[in-house]
Amino acid sequence: MNENWRQICDDYVKVTSYDRATLDAVWEGRSYDAKNRPETYLTYPDALRRIPLGEPEFPEDTASLWKVFAERRSKRNFLPEALTLNELNVLLWSTQGITADMNGYKLRTSPSSGALFPLETYLLVSRVEGLEPGLYHLDVKGWALEALKFDPEIAETAYSIALDQEHCRHAAVTVLWTAVLPRCRAKYYERAYRYVWWDVGHTSENLNLAATGLGLGCVSMGAWYDKQAHELLGIDGKEHVSAMMASVGKVGGDWKSDRRAPSPEAD
Repeated sequence: MNENWRQICDDYVKVTSYDRATLDAVWEGRSYDAKNRPETYLTYPDALRRIPLGEPEFPEDTASLWKVFAERRSKRNFLPEALTLNELNVLLWSTQGITADMNGYKLRTSPSSGALFPLETYLLVSRVEGLEPGLYHLDVKGWALEALKFDPEIAETAYSIALDQEHCRHAAVTVLWTAVLPRCRAKYYERAYRYVWWDVGHTSENLNLAATGLGLGCVSMGAWYDKQAHELLGIDGKEHVSAMMASVGKVGGDWKSDRRAPSPEAD
């Protein structure tokens, strides 16, 4: 850890701040070429397997939006039960599903600054019906999962990357979101380094609300080993960086009991 972390963080806030007196001068000469913007979609043509997701089937008895707000809790005490592929599809659609086309920009279920969508979604899948445990990537444009690595011990990898948070060992799926910074930076320059965090916050909250609506448990995480996450995904940690994590799984239904994963000592 850099001993000057406080100064670096203060400088970050200052450099990415706007001031009415200087903003015009800062932006003079800057431009954004929308026709030649960085590629919006990342895909893996050499994926081990490609699983088309298709249209999700939404449950007819979904709770009202207001009930979902009231019942949302961070839940970590996951049961050893698998998610269905459709449940995973509903969760993914709720976070990154394409819902409209506006002048060449594909809008999604989660808002994004300038509709630039810098986020990528990776899944550490332990228990989903029809999926072999391993590492997957969401191809948003093609709406499919791309299998990058099969690994029966992927839950241990999730646990290790997430600072040994026990619930990752029990989750059906742990999500690892990343941000491709050039997508946002090409338009917003230094301000992009704020916008990507807002984007992932919107997306994470959508996952939490969708999980609540499906009766699943979900918890977002801000603590993980960046270096190990980047190594797992094969990204550079500079232009393409890890941005947030979350785990999802089946729970018992009593939110106070669902809040905490069992400790290893309790086994």
